[in-house]
Amino acid sequence: MKKSVLAAVFSSVLILSACSGPTASEQLDTVLKDTFDAEKTYRETQGDMEELEKNEQQLFESTMALTQEQQDKVKNQVEEARASADERLDLLEIEKESMNEAQENFKKLDAVIEEADNTQIKEDLGSLKTTMTERYNAHDEFAAAYETLYNLQQELYTMLLDENAQLPELQEKAMEVNEQNTAVQETVAVFNDKTEQFNELKNGIIEKLEKEEQ
Repeated sequence: MKKSVLAAVFSSVLILSACSGPTASEQLDTVLKDTFDAEKTYRETQGDMEELEKNEQQLFESTMALTQEQQDKVKNQVEEARASADERLDLLEIEKESMNEAQENFKKLDAVIEEADNTQIKEDLGSLKTTMTERYNAHDEFAAAYETLYNLQQELYTMLLDENAQLPELQEKAMEVNEQNTAVQETVAVFNDKTEQFNELKNGIIEKLEKEEQ
């Protein structure tokens, strides 16, 4: 029951200008900073979720090693694992709220695009917007896949509490969990790839703006 890995996040690069009014680079930096700040809660939940996942994995492996005669211990460990899964789902909801807020903040980029005088910069900023939108869409897909994984794990935990559950049934459900985990990992990979693409585009635009404003 290996679970999701940490997803990468983008960062803002502060740009200062000697001009009296806000330049394109300063406007872009403001959007990036506000978006980055809005994702703060998302970043904070990642470590907590990873720790819960690791502990839950150990609990599951330990539970599977118990015998039928140790049913009381099985029950206690399964209940602990189920509580952990519920906590992870709560953290996911917090993470989703953080990402939704960040996505709303990033919409301020539209004003920067509209005010850009340089055609190439305008096109580059449009590409930046598209990539970021794809990044947030990828996170939505991750969250949906993660929720499905949670539901399958809870079904497995319920089966572990059933003294009449047969090993083949448990193995089949565990296989479903593993397959869904693979689906989660795939969404994480897409999200990380979009984050990397965004960073590359962002850095390239910042470099062009710095040269233009010198």
